[in-house]
Amino acid sequence: MQNVSHAHQSFLPHINGLRALAILAVLLYHLDAELCPCGYFGVDVFLLITGFLMFRSELSEEKLPGLRYGAYLNRKVWRLAPPVLAVGLPLVLAGAVVLQPDLYKVMLGTFAAACAGVSNEYVAHSGDYFSPATQDNPLMHLWYVGLTVQLYLLLPLVARLCGHWRHAVFALLAVASAGLYFFLQYGDEWDSVLPLVTVLLEIFPPYYSLATRLWEPLLAALVLVAPLPRREWVRAGLALLGAVLLILPAWWCETGSPMVLPALLGAALLLRYGAHGPVGPLLNWRPLQQIGAVSFSLYLVHWPVMALWRYATFDDVGVSDKVGMVVLSFLLAWGLWRLVESRCGGWGRGLRFAGAVAVLALALPGGVSQWVYSDAALQKALPNAIDEEEMQFSHYILTGRAKAADLNGFPSRAFQHVPLVAGNDVAEPVSFFLMGDSHAWHLHYGLDKLLRERGGMRGMYLNNSCVPAWNCFMELQGGNARWNRQRGELLLAWLERQKHIRTVVISCYWHLRFSAGSMRDWNLRRIPTADIRRHMEEGLRETCRRLKAMGKQVLVLRDNPFHPRSTNHVNRYLRRDLLGLEYELPLQTLEQYADATATEEPFMQSLERMNLATVVDISPALEVQGTYPLRIDGRFLYRDTNHLSRFGSLRVAELLLPLLHKS
Repeated sequence: MQNVSHAHQSFLPHINGLRALAILAVLLYHLDAELCPCGYFGVDVFLLITGFLMFRSELSEEKLPGLRYGAYLNRKVWRLAPPVLAVGLPLVLAGAVVLQPDLYKVMLGTFAAACAGVSNEYVAHSGDYFSPATQDNPLMHLWYVGLTVQLYLLLPLVARLCGHWRHAVFALLAVASAGLYFFLQYGDEWDSVLPLVTVLLEIFPPYYSLATRLWEPLLAALVLVAPLPRREWVRAGLALLGAVLLILPAWWCETGSPMVLPALLGAALLLRYGAHGPVGPLLNWRPLQQIGAVSFSLYLVHWPVMALWRYATFDDVGVSDKVGMVVLSFLLAWGLWRLVESRCGGWGRGLRFAGAVAVLALALPGGVSQWVYSDAALQKALPNAIDEEEMQFSHYILTGRAKAADLNGFPSRAFQHVPLVAGNDVAEPVSFFLMGDSHAWHLHYGLDKLLRERGGMRGMYLNNSCVPAWNCFMELQGGNARWNRQRGELLLAWLERQKHIRTVVISCYWHLRFSAGSMRDWNLRRIPTADIRRHMEEGLRETCRRLKAMGKQVLVLRDNPFHPRSTNHVNRYLRRDLLGLEYELPLQTLEQYADATATEEPFMQSLERMNLATVVDISPALEVQGTYPLRIDGRFLYRDTNHLSRFGSLRVAELLLPLLHKS
C-alpha cells in the first residue's frame, strides 16, 4: 500500500488497478467475511507490490550505488507517518471518552507501537482468542504499518551491506522466510515437531512477523527478471491466468485456506503482464484507478470506521449499516488522501520537525500507553474510567501454572497450553482434573481461590478451547486447536496413570455456540452440522465409560443458564453506562432455561442412568428468587454474558467443592 508516485517513469496504471483489487478484497473481508472469505490475501498482495516498487526503484542496479540511506528513510517515513498520525491521534483523544478501558489500553498501545515501527509485534502479542480487545481494537490494522517500516529499514540495508552478494543473500532470506512461514502454519500436523512449532509460534507469529512475511516482498524480485514473451497473446494469457489465480482463492476459498501461494503467484503475473490483453483495460478502468490512488488512505480509515460502528451498535449490524460503513470509509479516505497523503511529501522542515516530535513522544519506551496505565490515579481520572467492581469482572482470572512435579509426565508436547493448578496446599496431591473450554477456565478461578483459603485439596485444569477426549474439536480460525486421535488418547492414557487423580470434571453444553462447518473429528474430517450433537454425545459417552473403567469419578457440568449465543448484554451495559445511557439488563426465568436445555436433558439422564457420570447442574448457584440475572447487588455474575466473572466463579465453586471432597 505504498503511496502512488506521480512521476511518469515510475507510475504503472495496471499496478494501481491491482492495488484497488487488493484493498477491495480486504474491505469486503472486514465488512463480512462471507463476502470474500480470503480477502485478507489483499495484504499479501500489498507486500508483493511494495517489494516490486522497491526493487524497481531504490534497490535497482542503477539507483542502488547512489542510494543515500538517511534521505531514503526520510522520504519513506514522511509518506507513512502523516496519514497514520492523522488517523491515530483523533482516535486516541476520542477513545479516552467513549471506549471501554481495556479496549482503549490496547488501542493506545497499538498506536504507540506503530509510531515505533513495531505495531505488528504488539498486535500479535496484545491478546488471545478470548480477548475481545484484540478484534475490537480500532487500530489493530496498523500492524501492517509496523511490518512496512521494518521492510523499509531492512531491505536497503541488506542490499548496501552485501554488495555484489546481495542477490544470493536475498534469495537465502526468501527461502528461509518461506520455509519458516509454511512450517509454522502447517508443522503442527506432525506430533514429532509440535514442541518446536509451539515455541517458534510465540516468537514468530506467522501472520504478523517480518521473519515469516519477508518472502513475499522478496518474491517481487523474480517478477522483474521474468521474461516478456514476444507474442502478445502469450502475455495476455499470462495476465488472464494471474487474474484467475488471484481472484478465485480470495473470493471462493474458505477462510483459513492455504491458497495464499497461488494468489500471490497470480498477483506476481499481474505485476509483470497485467498491462496486456483484456486484463489491461480492466485494471486501467477509471474507478479502479481512483480506488488504487487512495488505497493506503482507505486501508487506514476503513477498519476504525467498522470497529467503532460495531462498537456503537453493539455488533447489531444490518445491510444498511454495512452500506454506511463503506460510504463513510470512502469519504474519509478521499479526504485523508486529498488533505494529507498527497501533500505530506512536500512538507517543509517546520512541519516535519513537529511531526517527528509527535512520533518520538509516542514511540519512546515508557511513552503514552505505559504512562497512562501505570499511573492508577491518572487512569481513574480518565473520562472512560469505570468502578473497581466493573473493572475486575473483565480482567483475566488465570492463576498459577503447574510445575514439573505437578505435571507428573503430562504429555505437554501434544497440547498448546500447560495445565493450571488450583489450590496451593503442596502437602496434598492433585486429586481432581478439570478439562473443558473457556467456561471451565473461568470456573477455575473460584476453585483456586477457595482451595487456597481452605486447603486440603489441589486440582489441575487444562484449557484448549475444546475437550479433546470428546472425539471432536472446534477448528479455530488461527488453526491452533487442531487435534487428532493420538493426542486425545495421550490425555486418556496419562489420566489412567495418575492414580491420585480420583475425579475428572468435564465442562459441557459449550457446543451450542459452534457454527456450521467449524467442527472436526479426531481424524480431522469436517463434521456436518446435523451430526455434531450426535457425534459429541457419542464421544462424551465413550469418554465417561473409559474414565469409569479407570476407577475415576466423573462429573459432567451443565453450563450456565444464559444461552452461549445470546446477545452480549454485559458489554452493552458497560458501553451505555460509559456514555451515560440507561440499559436494562435482562433476566432469564427458570422456564426459559428449561426450554433452552430441553434437548440435552435425555442425554444427560442417560449418563446417570448408565452410571457413567454424575451430572451437575450449576444453575442453582446463579439463581436469585426464581430468575437468572446477569448482575446481583451491583456485582456481575458473568464477564461477557456466558463466561463467569470472578464473583460468578466463586458461587459455582461453592456448589462444586463438596462434590470434589466426596471423591
